[in-house]
Amino acid sequence: MFEELLGSWIREHGSIPVIASGMIGSRQGWIEAPYLDCPAGPDELAGHLTYVDINSNILNNSPIMAIVPGIKLFEKGVPDVMRGEETQVAGLIWSKQQSGLCVLPGTHSKWVFTKNGRIETFTTFMSGELFAVMVEHSILNRLMDGKSFNKDAFLIGCNQSLNSSYGILKQIFSARTMGLFEKLEPKGIHSYLSGIIIGYEIKEGLDIYFKNKSFKGKKVILIGEISLCNLYRMAFEIVGVKVKLGKNNLVTKGLFQIAKAASLN
Repeated sequence: MFEELLGSWIREHGSIPVIASGMIGSRQGWIEAPYLDCPAGPDELAGHLTYVDINSNILNNSPIMAIVPGIKLFEKGVPDVMRGEETQVAGLIWSKQQSGLCVLPGTHSKWVFTKNGRIETFTTFMSGELFAVMVEHSILNRLMDGKSFNKDAFLIGCNQSLNSSYGILKQIFSARTMGLFEKLEPKGIHSYLSGIIIGYEIKEGLDIYFKNKSFKGKKVILIGEISLCNLYRMAFEIVGVKVKLGKNNLVTKGLFQIAKAASLN
């Protein structure tokens, strides 16, 4: 597999170290790279790489692969983990010693609070996976007509979640009743459900990180796929939170800096 992916690159550049992060280091990946305890930063990541010898049919000297560890956090006895996102955050904060809140939307969205260039704490929300399950495998699918984005329906869903006292289970069901009683057109239900779930994630995340404080003037950095980040940006702006989109290629930048700190050469 290694040479299927990188064979042509190895032939051109020879036997030089390779570094990787994400699910390749999970229990279901090539080899499990242990989780580090929070707080942790790029220096700790560089100091706890897991090394793998690669058997090569191309080179006499087999290349070495380093795998970046994940990060774990226990709160009130309940564990939370990240694997891959720590490298994106490393690409953002390495040289800036940044402090603040980063949000990484996705299948398992991460809210990451950094302090002095290290990941201080984080929270995972299964927003993307919940949305996919509801769209593909629930009764809500029967009322939907397509998956094209409808901004008005999305914003209605966001406002519903952000301003209601009800929890997520009640909110999700409203995607059925809003369609059933023609409060939404079938073409808007997909976007409405997206707004419900993203809005609720933001409501809960802000309560965790800015509890009993005004959101006005608060800033969040969004890291990830641009179209998804823009949905979160719209939802954050409803509550007055300022948003900055993270730069591209943060994984590449993070891996480079981690490899540099670990003296991989």
